[in-house]
Amino acid sequence: MADPIKRTETTHIDEVKRTSTSTPQWLLEKANMAGTHPISHNNKLTFFIGGQDAFADIAKSIETAKASIDLCCWGFDPGMELIRNGGDHWPRGETYGDLLIAAGRRGVKVRLLVWYDAYAVRLANPRNMPGYTHAVDSRRRSLHTTRRPTNALHSLALARVDLMGRPRTDLNSLELSTLARRNYCMDWYDAAFGKHLEKLENIEVRMHSGDADAIAKSLLSEPNQPSNGARFGLERQGLVRFGTHHQKPILIDLFHDEGRGAVGYVMGLNSLTDYWDSSQHRLDDPRREFEVTVGGVATPGCKYVRPMRDYACRIDGGRALLSVHQNFIKAWERLGASKPTDRASGKVKPASMPETCLRKARTGDSTVQIVRTQPAEKDKTIRDAYFQATDQAALGTGYIYLENQYFQYTEWAQRLMKTRKTVMDKWNSVSGASGKSERDMPLLHVFIVIPRPERGSMIPRTYDTLATLGQQEGMTGQCGMIKASNEQKPTFMGGIGQPFSFAPALPEVVVDANRIEKPSLKMLQDSYGLKICTAMLYACDSKNGTWRYREIYIHSKLLLIDDTYVTLGSANLNQRSMAVDSEINLAAIAPDKVRELRRRIWAQFGGQELSGGHGSAGEISVTFRLWTERMWINQTRKGMGLDISGLLLPFGDDRKSLVRLG
Repeated sequence: MADPIKRTETTHIDEVKRTSTSTPQWLLEKANMAGTHPISHNNKLTFFIGGQDAFADIAKSIETAKASIDLCCWGFDPGMELIRNGGDHWPRGETYGDLLIAAGRRGVKVRLLVWYDAYAVRLANPRNMPGYTHAVDSRRRSLHTTRRPTNALHSLALARVDLMGRPRTDLNSLELSTLARRNYCMDWYDAAFGKHLEKLENIEVRMHSGDADAIAKSLLSEPNQPSNGARFGLERQGLVRFGTHHQKPILIDLFHDEGRGAVGYVMGLNSLTDYWDSSQHRLDDPRREFEVTVGGVATPGCKYVRPMRDYACRIDGGRALLSVHQNFIKAWERLGASKPTDRASGKVKPASMPETCLRKARTGDSTVQIVRTQPAEKDKTIRDAYFQATDQAALGTGYIYLENQYFQYTEWAQRLMKTRKTVMDKWNSVSGASGKSERDMPLLHVFIVIPRPERGSMIPRTYDTLATLGQQEGMTGQCGMIKASNEQKPTFMGGIGQPFSFAPALPEVVVDANRIEKPSLKMLQDSYGLKICTAMLYACDSKNGTWRYREIYIHSKLLLIDDTYVTLGSANLNQRSMAVDSEINLAAIAPDKVRELRRRIWAQFGGQELSGGHGSAGEISVTFRLWTERMWINQTRKGMGLDISGLLLPFGDDRKSLVRLG
């Protein structure tokens, strides 16, 4: 049976030269031919590593916007400063909310689409709308009331005085800035929704939640179904009931002046202050927020929230901007429709395309396809894009680099192993005539960078995905628990003169783990032609003569292949992002851009010697060896309380869990 995501190509063979020419398929060409996900070649791309540079660029684009700003957000924090000028206390720069207020007052139409689910807020507050979902003080209005939206500095000034205008002495500077920030965010949302304050000029906010019926249908086509047993049925229920609007694109001025100043962003960064970090990922950076957890206990020795890693891509001109627009307008108008028949298709006729979308490709432009997960529209092209690009990578001997917050989609690991095994089987079937063996087949190197699972209930799916690739040994807690469960001795019971024994039933998590093949290092190389390393990132510095370490949280959703292909955006590598939440990614063929990005990323992890050079097979092989050596040296040094070189350590997690929730 033909794979539905593959295109069919007729290749003609020159009988004289005995040669033929074919082209690799990196993108979803059938979706392009169907017109649902067009592939365009005229896109100028710029990649940002970390929130500092990405948010600064977004701020400048908002400041120069002339006609329109469309924002899709999982969460929106009006009080976050996109550019931070130093200082411990808020505001350390102009806030996101003030930037949008200023744009609206210039006559720019601002539309903000943000995820909100009242039931989810009550049950497990995701804290994605400060001043609306949390950090709300109903008593605040007895202190200060205003009939117009305040800016951040005005809020701070109000917080510094009491009702009589006297300086407050009962609060320190941190408490004053925290109070002012909370008041500012509440005022901003009240004004945005027309409550108590004058409505924000030219700013409209619509809130979006998941479509449970569409999600349930989407999950039916998943090869590995969510747990649905009596004990673990909450996994399916949680996915169906709490689907989120997880996209984070921004689009500015697409239809102004034929789009000559149009700019779009596709990214993984949330518009929330905790996602701001520099690409240096300092262990404790005062430009990040103060860390306050439940009970008010911060990470030992650290005042500020953990380092956070993510990416963004800016698109200047090109047909891909229209795809970003269509994604936004479909969701926006769906929410504004009074009845289903009023829902807009979001299609734009070719004649109405701005000139920037129609211009010819130039030197340095990239080929781009915008892909999505959108259960309401039966769209799973992000999943298909991951599968197609991985299949293409498995045919060769280059590299796969994957950096992802949730490494829990076992289907992706299974796909890589299955495709690679097919390649090796074909190699073995024809290599004998030339005196070659599987050991002569050049290896495909896979670099994986992930964080420790965010919650204990995510441990089992992370284990399963790693185990499929033979990488489970770092999860010592889960490995130990599975081993102990399998070694349980029978219980002896019996009636009168009739002793008997029975083995206790294994938990579902253990049963599923036992089914996985778990290839050894030798099997990976000999049977699959693979070398795989799995790393995590740590920051390190010294204080009072003692070295300190802190995990850098990977919020990234990035895939690079063979200095040719890149996809990044909002989608994690888990079932939620592939079938449940609404997501948007950019997939691109951009050799020069990908090579530059790969070198920048890897050099940040361990210096130029770990950057992979020009990306030749020999350089990638050497880099893989240097990566693994550096990881284990750093692990040893960390265990001895010494400094580490770069950021790389082998992935490890000593926790265990029998509870599995996606």
